[in-house]
Amino acid sequence: MATRLAPARAKRPGILMPFPEYRAAPGIHFSTLRFMGQSPLHYRHAQDNPPAETQAMLLGRATHTAVFEPMRFQLDYAIWQGDRRGSAYQQFADEAAAQGRSILKEGEYNTALAIRDSVRGIPEIAALLEKGYPETSLFWVNPQTGLACKGRLDWIAGEGAILDLKTTTSIDPHAFAGHAWRMGYFHQAAMYQEGYAVSSGMGSILRYGIVAVEKEPPHACRLYWLDPDSLSRAWGEYQGWLRQVKDCIASDTWPGPGPVESELAAPSWAMTEDEAVDFGGLEE
Repeated sequence: MATRLAPARAKRPGILMPFPEYRAAPGIHFSTLRFMGQSPLHYRHAQDNPPAETQAMLLGRATHTAVFEPMRFQLDYAIWQGDRRGSAYQQFADEAAAQGRSILKEGEYNTALAIRDSVRGIPEIAALLEKGYPETSLFWVNPQTGLACKGRLDWIAGEGAILDLKTTTSIDPHAFAGHAWRMGYFHQAAMYQEGYAVSSGMGSILRYGIVAVEKEPPHACRLYWLDPDSLSRAWGEYQGWLRQVKDCIASDTWPGPGPVESELAAPSWAMTEDEAVDFGGLEE
C-alpha cells in the first residue's frame, strides 16, 4: 500500500450527485464487496439482491446530512408528528415528494439533530468540518485488477483527511476496535483511500478518521484515526477480494465458503463431557 504523505490541502475529485443516482451507477462498492469476506457465493447473492430502502437507512442518511451539511438538512427532510394514515398525511407526503424531501418521524428528526450537535460540539472535529467537501462520489479503476469501483465519501477535509461517520452502541476503544474490524471499516477505509488517490491523480494517501458516535443519548462521540499497520493489513485483504471477484467473473463460478466436502468432528467439550447426552427423543 502506498504511504506517501497527503498533500497539504486536499482537492475534490469525484462527482456531486444525488444518492439514488450514485447507487444506480455501475461499479463495485464496499457494501457489497465486504461479503467476499464470507465467500464469493455471499458476494454474488448480495450483488443480485440489493437491500430494499428501510427507515433505518433513511435515518442514517439524514444523520449524515445533519452532521456534514447542516444547512441542507431542513431542506431535504420534513417531519411528521402524527399518524401516517389518512388523507392529511397523504397530502403532506405528496407535497414533500414534490419538493424532493424525505419524511422523518419526530424522534428520528430529533436524533439526527442531537447527533449533529454532539459531533460538532467537539472542537477538534468541528475544525475539520470548517472547510471541506461532503458526500463526494468517486469512480475509479482498481490498478491491480482493472475492475471498476466506486465509493461515496462522507467528508473530505480541506486540510487533507477523509472522515467517515459511524453510529455505534459504544465508543469505548476496546469494544469499537473489534466492531470496526468485523464490520469492515478498515477495509472500507483502504478502498476509499485508493479511490481518492486514483481519482485525484495525486497518488497520495489521505489520513482516514472515523467519527464514532453512540446511537443513544447523550450520543458520546470520539474521533479515531485509523492505524497505518491495520490499514495495510485491510488493504491486502481488500485487494485479495477484488482478485477473487475477477477470477469468479472469468470462470463464472461463485463458490461458497470452504471445501464442498469435509469431515465434521464433535467439539472438544463434547469429547470430555462425562454426562450422557439427552437427544430429546430424536429419531433417525
